[in-house]
This record gives sequence, C-alpha cells and structure tokens, in this order.
Amino acid sequence: MKADERDELLIRLDGRTKHACELTEKQEKHLMVLNDRTLKLEMNVDRNHNRITRLEDMMSKLIESGVPLRLNKKQVIGGSSIISVIIAIAIALGTLAGWW
Repeated sequence: MKADERDELLIRLDGRTKHACELTEKQEKHLMVLNDRTLKLEMNVDRNHNRITRLEDMMSKLIESGVPLRLNKKQVIGGSSIISVIIAIAIALGTLAGWW
C-alpha cells in the first residue's frame, strides 16, 4: 500500500469514526429522554395500582359489612327520588372512607 492510499484510507476511517461518535452521542441523549419517560410512566402505573387497590379494599369492606340506609319520612314519601338514593350512597361511602 502506497503512502497516498494509506493517507486516504486513514482520512476516511477518521471521518467514519467521527460520524459514529456523533451518532452515539445522539442515541445516548435520546435514550435518556426515553428512560425519563419510562420512569414517569412506571410511577404513574404504581400510583394507579395503589389507588385501585385502595378502592377495591373499600368496596370489599362495603360489600362485607353492608351499609344500613335509614330513610327519614320525607325520603320515604319521595322514595322514587334518585337524588335521595345517590346522596345516601355518597354519605355512606364518605363515612366508610373517613371523610365525615
């Protein structure tokens, strides 16, 4: 191999090496962004799992213990009122959850 051919080969190899390094840096930056997104998604999944577990526990306690609904005279008279039933359920759930 002649000196001129060797020099051209070294120049080409140097350019390829530089290009490979630039691509590697871009890939590393992109990978950091993806890792951050993945971490946030994992935290959201864990948080949602904990919320669902708490709701399931609360609902199982509600089903096991039952909720005594005592209606007053006005509610008995307007017994077909959906609003009264919804309010009674909300109060019962709030009481079980410890809000009141």
